[in-house]
Amino acid sequence: MAMINPPIEQLFDKAKSRYALVTAVAKRAKELLIERPDFFRDNQKIKPIEYASKEFFDGVYLIERNKID
Repeated sequence: MAMINPPIEQLFDKAKSRYALVTAVAKRAKELLIERPDFFRDNQKIKPIEYASKEFFDGVYLIERNKID
């Protein structure tokens, strides 16, 4: 079994919601496939979902929650 990097528990702490985390990371992974298809074709060991997770973990992208009044 492969190790998940970054650790999923630490990603949950940053997102505060599993739903928000899964949705945001999936959307970012789709964006990455559109923005950088050559990168993922040339580096098949790196998966878009893993790359997107690392971006959120490193703070490149943040998950913001909208407050409803």
